[in-house]
Amino acid sequence: MNMRTLLAGLLGLALAGGACAQTAVDSVIVSGQVQRLSARLYRQSPNVVVSRTNILRGGVDQAFVAPLQVDGSFRVSVPIIYPLEEMAFQVGNATTAFLATAGAVTINIDNDSLYVAAVPFQFGGVNAQVNQQFAQYKAFEAEQLTGKAAAARQKAIQKALGGSITDAFASINNLFTNSLTTFSTSRNVFPLVSTWVQANARYDAAAYVIDRAAETGQRINNLGQVGLSGGNDNLMTPARATALGRFGAYATGLIAQNPSRNIKVRTMAGLLLRYGKNLTATDRERLAGFEQTNTARQADLRYFSRLMENNVDTLAKVIAYENTLATARTLFDSTSVNYLKGFTLIAEIPQLTLNIVALLGQHVRPQLAGQRLGQSFGDVLALALRDTARVRQARAAYLALDKKRATGPVDNGVLITAASYDNGSDLVQRVLDRNRGRVIYTVLWSPESPPTVQLAQDIQRLNDVFSPRDLTIFYVCTNNADDDLWLETIVRSRLRGEHVRLSESQTPQTTGLLGLFDANPARIFTPTGKLDRKQALLPDQFEKLVAQIRELLK
Repeated sequence: MNMRTLLAGLLGLALAGGACAQTAVDSVIVSGQVQRLSARLYRQSPNVVVSRTNILRGGVDQAFVAPLQVDGSFRVSVPIIYPLEEMAFQVGNATTAFLATAGAVTINIDNDSLYVAAVPFQFGGVNAQVNQQFAQYKAFEAEQLTGKAAAARQKAIQKALGGSITDAFASINNLFTNSLTTFSTSRNVFPLVSTWVQANARYDAAAYVIDRAAETGQRINNLGQVGLSGGNDNLMTPARATALGRFGAYATGLIAQNPSRNIKVRTMAGLLLRYGKNLTATDRERLAGFEQTNTARQADLRYFSRLMENNVDTLAKVIAYENTLATARTLFDSTSVNYLKGFTLIAEIPQLTLNIVALLGQHVRPQLAGQRLGQSFGDVLALALRDTARVRQARAAYLALDKKRATGPVDNGVLITAASYDNGSDLVQRVLDRNRGRVIYTVLWSPESPPTVQLAQDIQRLNDVFSPRDLTIFYVCTNNADDDLWLETIVRSRLRGEHVRLSESQTPQTTGLLGLFDANPARIFTPTGKLDRKQALLPDQFEKLVAQIRELLK
């Protein structure tokens, strides 16, 4: 946000009128044994993985890895926020869901039946019978939904989506519980299994309906309209997080179409009091008066503008966040807004520096209603900030390199060639010359461009296939005006390889060398340092990309 945009926000002032303590989080101990563990399975999967999902990060699992011991045993501790959380257990290519609660869960597997039996997992500990029956139900459901049955259900979903939001949700929800109804005719289903299946059916139906609303412009004003709650139910599942994430994306898009700069005088004064720097005693007294009365005259805008100019770096993101919430309150109910308070910041974390993440985290956390939503927010925030020390060390190393116009490591596996005032083409050529004899896979990216950040992360898979003697991944950040965010993205994403940052003036100087006229964000340089004439393949064609690189190494 530039100063003009930021100060324009002040025109919406009404002229007429510490972070909370984090509650301790419980945990579940997941242990068990792979009986008759084979060397083949151990080579394929020397670890088991337990994953859980945060309600504010649908579609993004947090993995907890436990090594397999010689006798096939394993043990791992996983934090748990909700009284009941659906988690996933994986060994080799076999995966099962289970319902965790504070305490201990055991999962035993017979290697000989791992890929043969419909349900190769044997559960013990808390919710043992529930988990066993749920696994049986999922095997039954998979058998029911094959071939024509799967196609018929998909056709029924599309037909239902042609109606209103309310009718579509009801129809799809019923459709997703049909298998449970059939399953229940031949056995007694535990109430918790029924609750679990019905909840996921509701969440899956909600995800479909929310996507449809986004496509057609239909309005969803509250979470209850699509069978969701904002975070207070006892049962947490990945399907719930995914559906809420779809709602968050839907709401964010709607908010962007209806921007608001109507921040109250009280809110603005409070933000300046809390985050303003170099405020005099007179400033604080005057701002306290504005905060109390919630009124200001037209002439007072100049005073607010002056204070904002002195604190623009600190307050820009906070004001943008408050503007978002101001719009959200006009579009959605209070439960929805409470969820969006956390979702809005969490979704922005990859595009923010850690200093801003910490600042906004302190600002947002006290506003969240509900202990579990607050704990979920704190959990994601802690994960985001865990790299703070590494980023600080990398920053110091980078500044030293830039001063010397040199190349060197700033983090494990991260090599930067730094020279902010050198010719951009010369800077890139130094890296190409140093890596003669290797294939150089070059990624043109920017931390402000999520698709290229995703590409930068995905291409790391090449490091697991090729030796550093044969391949170098070269990241060229173009048109960059914020070296803080650039460096933090490298460190936080663990982008192993060589890096160069090109400013807006350096980027055009590399047009010929990097072929910037080509829209493809990847380039391949041969071991002789020449730009390969064939278009560089992307990670979505990974096997073909590996073959392309191997051909150049011959």
